[in-house]
Amino acid sequence: MTGMATDSLLFSPITIGSLTLRNRLMRSATAERMVDPRNGAPTPRLRGLYLTLARGGVGTIVAGHAFVALSGRCHAEMNSLADDALIPIWQATVSPAQQAGARVFAQLNHGGASCDPAVTAVPLSPSGVNTNPQAQARMMSESEITEIIHAFGQAARRAREIGFDGVQLHGAHGYLISQFLMPRTNRRSDAWGGDPQRRRAFLLAVIAEVRRQAGSDYPLWLKLGIVGSPEDELTSAEGAETAAACFEAGIECLEISNALGAPIQTVQEEPCFLPLAQAVRKAVGPDKPLALVNGFRTRPMMEAVLASGLVQLVSLCRPFIADPALVLHLAQGADTQVQYTRCGRCWPDKPGEGIACKNAAVQRRIHAQTEA
Repeated sequence: MTGMATDSLLFSPITIGSLTLRNRLMRSATAERMVDPRNGAPTPRLRGLYLTLARGGVGTIVAGHAFVALSGRCHAEMNSLADDALIPIWQATVSPAQQAGARVFAQLNHGGASCDPAVTAVPLSPSGVNTNPQAQARMMSESEITEIIHAFGQAARRAREIGFDGVQLHGAHGYLISQFLMPRTNRRSDAWGGDPQRRRAFLLAVIAEVRRQAGSDYPLWLKLGIVGSPEDELTSAEGAETAAACFEAGIECLEISNALGAPIQTVQEEPCFLPLAQAVRKAVGPDKPLALVNGFRTRPMMEAVLASGLVQLVSLCRPFIADPALVLHLAQGADTQVQYTRCGRCWPDKPGEGIACKNAAVQRRIHAQTEA
């Protein structure tokens, strides 16, 4: 292997809010499926995964999405931050990775209409519009909206007590926050829907409640679906306006992603969501910290996007499933190509298996790179 690329912006520290991150690489939240299905408590395998990622050099780990209330449990192996009884086991899960140098964030989520009906029998929805074809969602009442906003705050309070370095709200991928933001899934005409300002009222209320319960000084990030498929009627312009409103409300860093389905405002080249990042940057101004996920394949492109000032963090999911030591391999290796494919073979075939790269060709390439 060659020497460490210490002169690269990708591997240099950055301070966002009160946190200094050791580099610009972020493990995007990934549904690890390594919890007790009875209560969503993390297993020793999850503790080991986070420690392996930290030892592999990643600067920031965003834990797989955690439900804030049972009504938002997406599947049986989803992480939970819905119960104070889980605080000690989460502390034991997170602290080894932090001691190894990584910052670890909790991702807070409610699945809304996207919950598996085998786990959450009657999924909730802003307007009773389905996002899961196997389930019939029910429109949320005013009191249920208030209860779930409070549950986000409670989960953030638990995250702080656990010792997570911060929390990231999941406002992407068609889950509940996205459902409030998209016109197709939010047909309400009350305070929670009817125009862009009221469609984002739920998200802004969640931000305010997290700040109230976890504290104004606790790092608060957001993963935001800027745009979805055309039928969802969420434009990149409206998504970018929501991003700006969230920064005004107290978000410190925003990870740019999609809402639901495949947006048309993307490119096939690396990275896929570059047009979305450009729209958000224009809306939020030059100084707000942004992360970009989806489609990064080479170190030169990561460095170019960072050097342009468009975003401050490069966020990756599948590459870290394939190679938990990816950061060290990028920094030390002559090969700057990320070794992964979109084969879909990382998803578990049965309960209890957890995520893992099962692509033998990818693993051979990683092993050859490590031995070079």
